[in-house]
Amino acid sequence: MSRSFFCLIAVTLAAGLAPVYAVDLAISADSYRTAGLFTNTVLPEEGSDVTITVRATVEGQMPADITADVKIIASDGGARHFLVELTPEEGQATGTLQWKAWQNGLYRVVATLDPDNAIAESNEQNNSASIDLPVIVAGRTLHFAWYRDELYPRARWTTCVTSTQGDPEPLAERGIKALAWTFGGMSWGYYDKSLLESEPERFWRELEDTFYKMYTNELAAGTAGQGIDEIGGYPGSFSAQASAVSMKALVRAKREQPDRFFAVWKGGGVQKDDAQYVRAGADLFILETYLWRAIPQDLGTEDIYATIRVRLEPYIRPHDMILPAYGNPCYTLIGLDTSERPDNMDLGEQEQVVRFIRQICPEMRGIAFYNAGYGGYGITRTPETDKHHQAALDNADRLCFEYFIKPCVTLMEKSLWATRDDKSWVLTAAVSNIGGMDSGPVTVEFLVDGKAIGRQTAIKVPAGPNRNHNRAMLKQRITPTTGLHRFEARIITAPDATVLDATVGCERFLQ
Repeated sequence: MSRSFFCLIAVTLAAGLAPVYAVDLAISADSYRTAGLFTNTVLPEEGSDVTITVRATVEGQMPADITADVKIIASDGGARHFLVELTPEEGQATGTLQWKAWQNGLYRVVATLDPDNAIAESNEQNNSASIDLPVIVAGRTLHFAWYRDELYPRARWTTCVTSTQGDPEPLAERGIKALAWTFGGMSWGYYDKSLLESEPERFWRELEDTFYKMYTNELAAGTAGQGIDEIGGYPGSFSAQASAVSMKALVRAKREQPDRFFAVWKGGGVQKDDAQYVRAGADLFILETYLWRAIPQDLGTEDIYATIRVRLEPYIRPHDMILPAYGNPCYTLIGLDTSERPDNMDLGEQEQVVRFIRQICPEMRGIAFYNAGYGGYGITRTPETDKHHQAALDNADRLCFEYFIKPCVTLMEKSLWATRDDKSWVLTAAVSNIGGMDSGPVTVEFLVDGKAIGRQTAIKVPAGPNRNHNRAMLKQRITPTTGLHRFEARIITAPDATVLDATVGCERFLQ
């Protein structure tokens, strides 16, 4: 070595310059679908096994041993630590932890790389990341379906992507069902019109075979199943008939490939054939509403809430299609548009719509979002519309957590009544929890003829699979005079829960 090189080293050391490190480890939880800390599944049920993945990015020379500390913190503050060894890959190091989710509730997972600082790094401030991990009650499986993944990768609460355009593996390793997209009958325009006129029976038979081949396409084998968009059509139309045929093909496909997952987007009201076939062949049946574009713009509809209500009648409820029943696999979800005309959407009204869905159909196990079309349908994109569009998507993701995942307590209509025992009258308020986790304390105040007469507190309101297991009965003894009385109950504290309907009333003539 030359004398000048040794002089350079001496000057460098004398000047106290920072040494050049050979490595930097980093981990992030943002965004969830591309980040280095995630779980499989997204929403585990109590009693199930959860895989927690820690994936570090490594710049520079790969260390021989990389360890992560994974801390799981319960809602009461109790914590457990686990050490995870990371296996080197190209530019990454990955390790997994198997954890048993014994009890429902909201947990915090914190992963810290190189917890003992055994590795000298150029940046020691990027070694930790954390995520919330809800564990929901058994028997209350939730579905949050988004139409396209790459159009909104920031969504945290996603269980299914119905049109996966890219690599499905990042979704699959998070337990998110990535589906290949295909046409349903409503949009089918690739047909031989002359054959339809001359040999209709053959035409419909061949069309069913066409759809069947699409739904069982081996090219889609890398995905969990098919997202079928869309079916529908006015009664007697070609679209309606083609939709029925496409759903016959779906029943065949589901029968022969029961492990494949099928999500069907339904445009317009549900017809008899839709209910008949989808109930037997679909895992998710998504009722599109287009509340902020097509419904008001093309149909002149003023009452968007009436549109939601009629999507459930006359076939969804009477045919027991909201939840799987009597052997069928189908969950029904209301689908909301977030992206076609976000400039028409007020974020408060977006939340009001979700609240309405929870009120009229509290048993519905999730919601779907059509997050495509932004930049079309007459909107002129500007920085301001971009900002509002992003806010609408973020708000939609938040509403999944607030109204379905976390405790959601409510006083439903008719949930207050008066009964008489040997001593006097008793008011009973049935507080329901339609969320995914048990709540903490909930306090209800009772009123008689507008005057508060007492408060009662439930230590918790459970979040069971149905009303037999998700209510707390709060009772208040009263001594009313003979005559007509107005009784009321209202939730006044529920610190860890979303409150849907806080008040309920009834009138009784007592004597």
